[in-house]
Amino acid sequence: MARIHRSVITVAIMTAALGGTALGTGGIARAGSADDPTTFEKNAAVPKQDDTIGDLYFHVVWTADVGRPGMTRLTGYVYNDYGEAAKDVELQVTGVDAAGRPVSRVIQPITDTVPARGRSYFDLQVPSSPSYQLNVMSFDFMEPQGGK
Repeated sequence: MARIHRSVITVAIMTAALGGTALGTGGIARAGSADDPTTFEKNAAVPKQDDTIGDLYFHVVWTADVGRPGMTRLTGYVYNDYGEAAKDVELQVTGVDAAGRPVSRVIQPITDTVPARGRSYFDLQVPSSPSYQLNVMSFDFMEPQGGK
């Protein structure tokens, strides 16, 4: 079982190998601002970031709230859209400034297994930023019972 790490370079290489077509129809990268009261009701959009391989298998739904001093509390779910459970899921949280430029990046593990076609809850403290983008950056799919 190989550990899957994703990057923009990997996506670009795979896109070229697949005939230059875009991977997927766009993962769900949600953003919100701790200073915007509507953020807590729904996620605000920010400029689209490059898709990751994780976007093919997962999507993230979340809200932002005030956290410890200098921090924002992000809570939500990682949804596994694939037919096999995933473990060792790592979520990349990118802080984005008002112009849409990344200003911080943190990798946070999701401690639970994300079941096949299911979801796992997360509750993270991250450095405060005007808005955020969340993506699944690495994961391992678990072998089904009985192997393949």
